[in-house]
Amino acid sequence: MPLRRRPLLAHAAAALASAVLPTVFPTAGYAQSPPRWPARPITIVDPFAAGGNTDYFSRLLADRLGPLLGTTVLVENKAGAGGLIGAAYVARAKPDGYTLGLASVSTLCAGPAVYGPQVARYDAQKDFSFITKLVTLPSLLVSSLKLPVSNFAGLLALAKSKPGQVTFGVPGIGSAGHVLTEYMARLAGVKFLIVPYKTGAAMLTDLISGQLDVVSNNIPDLLPHVRNNSIRALAVRDIRRLPALPNLPTYKDLGLAEVSNPLWFGLVAPAGLPEDIAQRIRVATHKAMVDRGFIDKTLAVSASLSPSTGPEFKTDAAQLLAHLQDIVKTADIKAE
Repeated sequence: MPLRRRPLLAHAAAALASAVLPTVFPTAGYAQSPPRWPARPITIVDPFAAGGNTDYFSRLLADRLGPLLGTTVLVENKAGAGGLIGAAYVARAKPDGYTLGLASVSTLCAGPAVYGPQVARYDAQKDFSFITKLVTLPSLLVSSLKLPVSNFAGLLALAKSKPGQVTFGVPGIGSAGHVLTEYMARLAGVKFLIVPYKTGAAMLTDLISGQLDVVSNNIPDLLPHVRNNSIRALAVRDIRRLPALPNLPTYKDLGLAEVSNPLWFGLVAPAGLPEDIAQRIRVATHKAMVDRGFIDKTLAVSASLSPSTGPEFKTDAAQLLAHLQDIVKTADIKAE
């Protein structure tokens, strides 16, 4: 029986409000902050296009973070190269607390694993100050209604009968979706024709129209279209089934546990951010995350709160980066 995500999230929120804030991040840290910070608006750089998965949470956070920090918090989308352009911009910004970055598995792990620091133009571990993880969210594997399959087994059978002909959309070469799709295909013994897209919106348009066969992407973009029956859900990348789609199998259910872990988003800043400013941002972010509206909108897309300390976030990202570097080598994934 699938676990109930709402009680788990409510419990996490209560624990965060009552325990994490006063103990891990004591309010004494505020006294160390420069008296004039923040003296102007703060910008969260989102490395993907407006209206997409990361944008959903960037704006959700910005709307609540501003009042908590006493300034305006803006979101600026700098999309391209699977998130690498926006991430590189944050890495090169001045570490003064006025430029933050919405980080993802694509920007901190998958992209660096495929391209390396020279091409990506940043070192994923050295060039950022890690503030906190934000949310963990599932991904859906979905197909066009025009594709003659009704489940994951049918997709594999079709792909095996037509190697390299079933088109599979991914949000950019080197994205988490690309790397994990290539690995899933290798584990399943099939070959897809990978089609990279600059935006999730363009990818979704082609999927609904039938010009694209299959897509794997984070749930905020896809769930509404699954619910209105304009695309077909085949599997979910998560450790448990979704309450919103209880009959949909996880990759683990399908014998592919290696690619079943959900993805996450987090908040970073340029390396060298003073710790007292980092702490103020972290405390305010965690307070924003227990806002009822933030929780409700997180639940609405089957995501979960994932607050952390900076070191915890950095360690998790380092471990996943190493894992995806191994996957890139094993699956022989190329940058182009």
